[in-house]
Amino acid sequence: MNAHREIWVAAHGSIPKGWIIHHLNGGKTDNRLENLAAVPRYENPEKLIAPYRVRIQNLERLLKQSEEK
Repeated sequence: MNAHREIWVAAHGSIPKGWIIHHLNGGKTDNRLENLAAVPRYENPEKLIAPYRVRIQNLERLLKQSEEK
């Protein structure tokens, strides 16, 4: 099982059949629980998450900047 799936299962239990665990910010190695979401498997899961990706990345950048001050 992939690391991101293991993290999700440890926190939330089994992944429903037909669902996948997706990285919200697009960072495939960013396996923080808050960056993971269970979504139904579609032909193109990126299409489901795409509207949120830029917003998430911008918010993460702002958070990092405020923590550095």
